[in-house]
Amino acid sequence: MRFNLLALACALMLAFGLSMGSFAGSITDADGDGVPDSLDNCSTIPNGPTGGVCSAQQDGDTDGYGNACDRDFDQDTLTTGADLSQMLGGIGGSDQQLDLDCDTLVTGADLSVILGAIGGPLGPSGLACSAANTKGTCPPM
Repeated sequence: MRFNLLALACALMLAFGLSMGSFAGSITDADGDGVPDSLDNCSTIPNGPTGGVCSAQQDGDTDGYGNACDRDFDQDTLTTGADLSQMLGGIGGSDQQLDLDCDTLVTGADLSVILGAIGGPLGPSGLACSAANTKGTCPPM
C-alpha cells in the first residue's frame, strides 16, 4: 500500500509539473547571442557568451547598456556631439567604455558606429536597471 501511494504521489507531481510547463512562454533571444532578451544588456546586437560583437555582455560604464548598444558616454541619455567628442579623444586608446566593438582598442570602427548613432536611442537593453541610465546603477556583469 505504501508503494502505491508513493507511486501515485510521484505520478501526480509529474502530471502537475508537465501541465504547468505548458503555460510557460518561449524565451526570446532576438539577436541570437545566447542571452534571453530580458537579461540582455544589448538585445539587438550579439554580445553574449555565444560570440558576436562583444564576448560577455561587456558594459564599460555599468549603466545597463552593453558596449555594443551604448553610445552615451556622458550619461545624459542622448547620443550627441559631446559623446562624439569624447570618442574622438579616445581614438587609439583602450578605454573599455569607448570600445563599442569590443576589440580592446578604440578605432575608426568605433567612430563609425557613433557617427551613425548621433541623435538615436540607446540600447535596447532588457535590464531594469538600465532605465535610469545613471552610471553605477547596474552591477557589473
